[in-house]
Amino acid sequence: MKVLRNVKLGKIAAIFNGLPDTRQHGLVYKTSFITYNFIQPNHLGIYNDINSPSEIKRQTPVSECYFIRKNDIILKRLNPDAATLVSEDAPNTTFSNNLIVIRVFKEHFPAYIACLLENQGIARLNNNIVGAVATVKSISVQSLAALDIPAVEYAKQLALGRMWLLHKQRKRLLSDLMTEDQRLMAAAIKNVTAGAGEGER
Repeated sequence: MKVLRNVKLGKIAAIFNGLPDTRQHGLVYKTSFITYNFIQPNHLGIYNDINSPSEIKRQTPVSECYFIRKNDIILKRLNPDAATLVSEDAPNTTFSNNLIVIRVFKEHFPAYIACLLENQGIARLNNNIVGAVATVKSISVQSLAALDIPAVEYAKQLALGRMWLLHKQRKRLLSDLMTEDQRLMAAAIKNVTAGAGEGER
């Protein structure tokens, strides 16, 4: 029987904090600036979706490592609740310092790592609590880098990662179905009860 070993996430992926400062004072008085799309925690959905990034303007260019790429995994730094796997390159798009991006090396399947982070890793990392009492929980690059990842063969990574992606799609479809079902029910009630009481006048 083959013994399953673990590997540290920091050994199989590059991990980045977001931009340390997006506000550059004095920009109003300058004519030369660069505009970037900017992802913040409130732009992340729960189905691997990124909703309407905002724009930022900077006087200095952003390093290439801060541009969002296909297969990047995005986590919220504070109170992480889901892993977002980027499905395509996002040109000219960078990210907030309230997000952490994990860029998995080619020998590992990004969806497998995202699946483990969302279903196991985040729960373990949430033990890193900020403040004395606190309700705010935080993860760091250091704690992520030290996280143990089961080093299974690539075919099993593919199978589990694809299953996780399908799970996300099913959740979206079920949510859409429930929303539509509620809308139809409300329309049916309105249609049946419309004018009920008019004959009593």
